[in-house]
Amino acid sequence: MARKCQVPGRNFCAPNGKIAALFVDIDGTISVCEPYFEEAKLRFGYFMELRGFGRAKAVKLVREIELAYVEKHGFERDALATAMVGAYRQLAKEHGKRTNKFDRGICEDIGRSPFFREPELFANAAAVLGRSHHNFRIIAVSIGNREAQKYKIRQAGLATVFDDMIITQRDDKAGLVKAAIEDYGIDPRYSAFIGNSIRSDGACLRETNFMHLPMEPGWAFDKAALPKDTGFQAFQMKDWREVEERGINRLLRRRQTALESEGSHKCGEHAQVTPKPGQRVNPKPGAKARAGKASRNKQRGR
Repeated sequence: MARKCQVPGRNFCAPNGKIAALFVDIDGTISVCEPYFEEAKLRFGYFMELRGFGRAKAVKLVREIELAYVEKHGFERDALATAMVGAYRQLAKEHGKRTNKFDRGICEDIGRSPFFREPELFANAAAVLGRSHHNFRIIAVSIGNREAQKYKIRQAGLATVFDDMIITQRDDKAGLVKAAIEDYGIDPRYSAFIGNSIRSDGACLRETNFMHLPMEPGWAFDKAALPKDTGFQAFQMKDWREVEERGINRLLRRRQTALESEGSHKCGEHAQVTPKPGQRVNPKPGAKARAGKASRNKQRGR
C-alpha cells in the first residue's frame, strides 16, 4: 500500500513518516520583478516633468515615500500607487500648484502597472521546478498582495507546480515557514527555502536549509547576515541550473541515503531474506532438526 507521501508520478517521502518540501520565493527569484517597478518610477518622473516638476527629484521623492509606506503598512498592492500620488501632492504643494484628479489617476495607473505585466521567468526556473515537483512538495512563499501573486503564478504557467501558497503582507516568512513545517509534517533536513533576499528569505535558515539565489538585488535595506549555528546548510547559487545540480540533487541524495538506512534497520528486525539465484540461506532455528526428523520418519515408512 502506497504511503500518503506517494501519489502517481510523485514521491516526496522522507524518513520517519515525514515529507520533503521546497519553499520558493516568487518575486526576484522565479520571475523578474524589480525592473518593472524601476521602470514605473522612471515613467512617473517623466510624467512629473511634463507637469513642470523636476524629474530626478520626483523619482527620489517617490522612492522615499514608498519605503516609509512599506515600513508602516507592509507590502500592500497599492503601496507604489499611493506613494506616487503622495509625491505628486507634495511636489504640487512646494510649487504652489493644485493637483488635478486626472493626473492623480494617471499616477495611480503608473503605480499599479508592474502588477499587470506579463510575467518573465528567469532561465531554467520553470524547468527545474517542474522536475522537482516529482520529488518535493512545493510551496510558494511571497510578500505582497495575494490576488496579484496568484495572478502572476497563473499567468506564468506555474499554477500546477505549487501545492500551496503562503502570501503575506508582513515580513515574517520564517514564522510562516515554521508553521508549515509543523502542519505538513515536513522534515527540514531534506527540505530548503530558495530565495533572493538574505534578510527576508535568509531568515528561514533558522527553520530549514537555505539556497540563496540573488537573481535580483532586492530592497535597499536588504542587507543582513544569515543566522548562524542553526543546524541547517546555506547554499550560494548563481542560477537555477546550479540550484538543481548543487542544491536540490544533494538533498535528494541525502534523503535517499536516510531512507535506505531506515529501511535496512526495519528489514533487520522482521523482514524475510529473498535468496538470489544460487545463493544458500541459513535455515531458521530448529529447521534443521525438523528436517532431520521428517527424513527419519520417511525412512521408517511413516
